[in-house]
Amino acid sequence: MKSTRTYRLIAAIALFACSVVSHAQMADTSSADVEQQKVKKERTVRSPKKASLYSAILPGAGQVYNKKYWKLPIVYGAMATAVYFYFNNRSYYIEYRDAYLNDLNFDDPDYEPSFYALRNVGTTQLRQAADASRQNMEYSVIGFLAIYGLQIIDATVDAHLSSFDIGDDLTLEWEPTVLPRSNHQIVSGLRLDFRF
Repeated sequence: MKSTRTYRLIAAIALFACSVVSHAQMADTSSADVEQQKVKKERTVRSPKKASLYSAILPGAGQVYNKKYWKLPIVYGAMATAVYFYFNNRSYYIEYRDAYLNDLNFDDPDYEPSFYALRNVGTTQLRQAADASRQNMEYSVIGFLAIYGLQIIDATVDAHLSSFDIGDDLTLEWEPTVLPRSNHQIVSGLRLDFRF
């Protein structure tokens, strides 16, 4: 019983000491005020409608409007990847489809076997490969449209958050506290203060 009380007392003293040290290390408020005024001057409010319209017209233009230039390579890289996979799968689709249609006409007197027929690849396998390539083409189109939509949403949300306060007065402070209980015991605790 005594060890529990001793432990609680030591914990309360340690929390109180940490609180005193953290309050003693607070920065000079005059320099913080000057810095906060600079942040307010640099921050400009952006229009979410303009950002979304610019991004809808030209991908990445909303990010430029929001002055988030580092997002441009991400947007264009993702879109270029989707376009690359579309054309890559399209070339495979055309190749497999043409070989499949050619090998279906093996009764024709002018029939020349395709590259795949010479390798003992059947028409069923060619048709499955053509269907898989067409499906991957469609996935590439869906991916491109998803990236296009996401960059519009990103520009809009970024413009909305341009007026969000990021000053130094946004704090979360903690300090130890001692709480009396109904049975005359003391309980140590931790109090969190949010300041907006």
